[in-house]
Amino acid sequence: MLNSRNIDDLRPDVAANCRVWQQLCQEEELAVLVTGTVRDDEYQLYCYKNGTSQSKTPSFHGVKAGLAFDFCKNVKGHEYDDLSFFQKAAAIAKKMGFEWGGDWKSFPDRPHLQWSAGGKYTSAMVRAGQYPPAMPLYAPSGSGQAPQQEENQEEEDDMLIYHQIKEMPDWARASVEKAVALGVIQQSGDGQVNVYEPNLQTIVLLDRLGLFDKGV
Repeated sequence: MLNSRNIDDLRPDVAANCRVWQQLCQEEELAVLVTGTVRDDEYQLYCYKNGTSQSKTPSFHGVKAGLAFDFCKNVKGHEYDDLSFFQKAAAIAKKMGFEWGGDWKSFPDRPHLQWSAGGKYTSAMVRAGQYPPAMPLYAPSGSGQAPQQEENQEEEDDMLIYHQIKEMPDWARASVEKAVALGVIQQSGDGQVNVYEPNLQTIVLLDRLGLFDKGV
C-alpha cells in the first residue's frame, strides 16, 4: 500500500509549484504540511471504504499522474478544524492555478489541491491517461511600493519574453535547461520556450534550492 508524502513524487511541474506554494504560505504565517502526494490502487480503495473518497481508483493522486497533493494545518490537535486556515491557503494556491477541492459542491475536500488546467481535465480523463499540460511555474510579484521610475521599469520587464534559451542571460540558461528537461517548462519542436523575465528569477531560485536536481 502506497500513500506517499514526498513532494518529489509529484510530476516535476506540480512539485515545483507546490514548493512555491509552501513558501508563499510561510510568508503569510500559514503553517501548511503536505500530508499526501501520490497513492496506489490499494490505498485509494482504502480511502473509498473509509469514506474519505468517492472513487475506488486514483486519478490526480495516481502514481503515474502526480497531479495532486493533500495538506493540513501543522498544529497538533488542530490539523483540520480551522476553516479560515484552509480558505487562506487555498486562496494562494488558486491564484497560482491550482484547483481546490473545497470548492467542489458534491464532495467538498478542503485539504486537497490539484492541477487540472483550470478544470479542463477531469478525473475520468486522468484515469484514461489524458494528462493536463505542464503547469506554468508561478512567479510571485513584488509587494513593495516602488518609486515611479522603478515601477515603470518593472512593467517593462514584465513584458519582456525570451523565446529561446540562447536569448536568455547567462545566469539563467543552465537553470532553464534543467526545467525544460524535467518538463516544468514546455519546449516546442523549433526550440521555443517563451519564458517571461520575472519567471527566470523564480526558475533560478528553485534550481539553487536543488529542486531541479532529481532526474536531470
